[in-house]
Amino acid sequence: MDLHERLLVQVSARDVYDAVALAGHPGSGLVFTGQAAHDAVRMVRRHGYDGPVLADRRRYAGSARVRGTARLSADWIADQVESGVTAPLTDSGYIGKGDEESLHAILEQAARWEGVIAVLPLHARWLTQDRATLTRTVVDYGVPVALVVEDGAPYLPMALPLLAAGVEAPAALAYGAEWAAVGVREVLRHLYPDTHEPRGGWRRGGARSAFVTERLAFVPVERLGPGTCGCSTCHGRPLRHLVAADELVVNTHNAKCLHRLHNRLLRATDRRRWWRELTAAALTA
Repeated sequence: MDLHERLLVQVSARDVYDAVALAGHPGSGLVFTGQAAHDAVRMVRRHGYDGPVLADRRRYAGSARVRGTARLSADWIADQVESGVTAPLTDSGYIGKGDEESLHAILEQAARWEGVIAVLPLHARWLTQDRATLTRTVVDYGVPVALVVEDGAPYLPMALPLLAAGVEAPAALAYGAEWAAVGVREVLRHLYPDTHEPRGGWRRGGARSAFVTERLAFVPVERLGPGTCGCSTCHGRPLRHLVAADELVVNTHNAKCLHRLHNRLLRATDRRRWWRELTAAALTA
């Protein structure tokens, strides 16, 4: 159940009944999201799921998100361990632009628990102008971390695990990250700036996006082009058939296409070069 080179699927705790179908292939795993995430972990464990599972409380997102100086919860850690997670994640708050106090607060608290992964939800500037400070601080504390990067700047790959990501997740693996997680829907593939945070969460029947491998992008189903897909969900049909499909079918397509991409990544002899060439080809697609 280790996380080594895993491409995880990040879902809401409400997706517990569909989750195993999305993460049942080799090399995958699950991240449940929300206050009830540990309950979802417990449920899939009781039903025999033996892949890696994490629980992200996501206190760093939404209009009521907390700052990274907030106290981390020992009860949250204990509940995760009891539920059967592969490794417990901290219930971190948000680390704003230049907020070194929050960065230190999360890492210092996380260091008190053995085997805990410190979640670092970061303003995008931390991966651009403040990248050296971030790297140095993480190394100094020596705590396992997982990044969540706020929208606002192009993602620059780092060899650190990612939560709540899109195509940045396989990019992180290509650059040496231990593991990474792709959100099953838009709200779980982004950390939106507070003023743009969607209100009310996800509603069944809402917007759906399909992963198009040639473009390395999630595309709203209404905007899919004429291409076809050979995954075992699409069976060579035009991608546009997903316009009329329900969300589980779209997400199953996404999971299978990402799994194939992940397998190609693991077979690449020079992963960084392979990813750069794939990205260049996607820009011309």
